[in-house]
Amino acid sequence: MPRLWPSRDRLRTLVLVLPLMATLGLCDDDHYLSEVLFCQPSNPSLGLLKMFDGDQMFGYNFDNNSISPWMNDFDNWRDQAFPNPSNISFLADLCNRFRQDLTEALIDITPEARGGTLVSVFTAHPLQMGKQNTLICEIDDVYPPALTITWRKNGKNLTTTSLPSNKYLVMNDLSFQAFSYLNVTPYQGDGFSCEVQVAGDNRTIIAFWVPQYPVPSDLMENVLCGLAFVLGIIFLLAGFVFFYLAKRLHNTD
Repeated sequence: MPRLWPSRDRLRTLVLVLPLMATLGLCDDDHYLSEVLFCQPSNPSLGLLKMFDGDQMFGYNFDNNSISPWMNDFDNWRDQAFPNPSNISFLADLCNRFRQDLTEALIDITPEARGGTLVSVFTAHPLQMGKQNTLICEIDDVYPPALTITWRKNGKNLTTTSLPSNKYLVMNDLSFQAFSYLNVTPYQGDGFSCEVQVAGDNRTIIAFWVPQYPVPSDLMENVLCGLAFVLGIIFLLAGFVFFYLAKRLHNTD
């Protein structure tokens, strides 16, 4: 993760792994259940996520004090996601005070952590021209977790959104991952882009996607087999030529 030297009030994000850490033995493998709290000056200013290994189960919305399951199947356990809601405001205040104190203590001493954000775009379903599909913008190595995402079609703005805190995933290295989705009906000649801006970074990271007719796998297999056959004949003929020249040279001597 790239690091930059901070100026005053530049400790943008503080991530706390809360002491919920539990190890579960399932199928002879270790699995980890954890709660991750982050606080920062950027929007979202607070985030609280419950993670199982690398997957999010629940997110806490500080705007209305609600709990959002990552999947509908988790809704039955919504009330058990954060069993001590009275502690959440205390932990949020603690995180902000700790971040401010660290900012004052570490100015010009400790570099600021910053992700080397990577963006890619792909379809949710196999491409069919003129058929509805979904473009997925995958955003990796995000730090801090504060993004503005713009979708464009042929250079024209379609949507611009800022992700709420419960739309991020926490990776093992405490960087974040995020996804954005766009429903499209692609046609030949269209061009889409996902443009990502990270808070506190002057760069805009852009990933492009252009619909192209996929080459059928059986056609590709036939083409490769044909090329291999042709190359085999060429090398065989070349071998005969070199053998003839070498024998003629030997007879001359």
